[in-house]
Amino acid sequence: MAFTGATAGLAAGAQTNDTRLDYALEATYKVSPTGNYQALRITGDSLSRSQTTSRPDEINEIKEVAQSVVTQISASGSISGALSTTTYDDFLSGVFGDDWLATPPSVTVSATATATLTSKSAAAGGHDLISGSISFASFPDHGTVRVLDPTNQIDAFVPYISLDGGLRLVGGMLPVTADTALSNGSTITLADIENSNVDKTFTIRKKILGNFLMYPGSLINQAQIQLQQGQFGTVSFDLLSANEVRSQTDLATSVLPAPTGKVHNTVNNFLGCWINGVQPEGCVTTATLTFGRDGSGSDYGLGHADACGVRSGSFTASGSIEFYFRTWDQYQQMLDDVQAPVVIKTADDAGNGYAIVFKNAALRNGKIPTSGKNQTFKVSFDLEGNPAEESEGTCAIFRLVGAFHDNTPANAVTQDGNPVTLGGSPVTLTDKS
Repeated sequence: MAFTGATAGLAAGAQTNDTRLDYALEATYKVSPTGNYQALRITGDSLSRSQTTSRPDEINEIKEVAQSVVTQISASGSISGALSTTTYDDFLSGVFGDDWLATPPSVTVSATATATLTSKSAAAGGHDLISGSISFASFPDHGTVRVLDPTNQIDAFVPYISLDGGLRLVGGMLPVTADTALSNGSTITLADIENSNVDKTFTIRKKILGNFLMYPGSLINQAQIQLQQGQFGTVSFDLLSANEVRSQTDLATSVLPAPTGKVHNTVNNFLGCWINGVQPEGCVTTATLTFGRDGSGSDYGLGHADACGVRSGSFTASGSIEFYFRTWDQYQQMLDDVQAPVVIKTADDAGNGYAIVFKNAALRNGKIPTSGKNQTFKVSFDLEGNPAEESEGTCAIFRLVGAFHDNTPANAVTQDGNPVTLGGSPVTLTDKS
């Protein structure tokens, strides 16, 4: 006979595969909203409730401690996941303290909207300057832009300050050394998000056995993105919540499905790292980016054990990077205390991802350890993010669409900015001198 059907009573308890984690932005701190909640893709979480108790030092003849009393209730923990595009954008906006722009301001160079890049302009104090008939009226006074000109092989992410109708850029970030007219069709686009002062808290829900563990008043006080050779991209978010509450009521009108983008790998999905406008000679092996809220914490008062408010703290950007040691360039920059933009790009197989820009970073604590015999030297640095020179903002993120790893050799023959190929491979020039 054919046996069909499932076996009942198989599991020893509730199964993690049946657990759903979702969230919603709070309009008022610690007030869990109704309406739509957003499902989240995760690899795990450690959210939990913590009770602080105290007991008086009463003297008694039995020689036992006095009855304890609860003095404080809090909840905290982390949510971890595999890096995929747009999945964690709300949490990133929480730690950045800003909203993602629906359509970032962008201008396009044309015959009637010209733009010239002046390298090391005297009028800009030795910085690069973009000026011309093109209008930047829709751009804020300072920020970060992507300058994209395929014809001149320019694709750079650069902090700027408005100057006399043009943009004064951080010098040395563009691959030109002479004045260059940007080609028709070139674009200059503002970042999708930059750290600011918009405070956000969320209600996080975890559904188990038909009930919900609710975490109202959840502040994202740290976000970390890690890209490591041999691993997929990972993310983790540390949360500081007002409380953990069990609820048998589903407040959500509906739960929106989680984004379905592919997980970022660290092979063809890693699109490069630029330190002061230059990629390290050695291949990058690890990059860790950490965004936090320094000084964040909960405030407590009389009449209730959980938090009555939360301090959002100050935005910080830090991280670390490791790559094979082939030149002294970056180590010398550390010794010289050079502070400049650092850019890291990652995308999924569809080319959708992020360019993360530390606007004014310093390399700190360089290490070149001897790991043993028959090994290749690696050099590692801590990244210290600082506010942009003469302006505000420490970090910006650009959403990438259709971006792919550029394996074009440096000596490739190009036409109209595109590599010339023969049999599917780039045609290169060979130095015979």
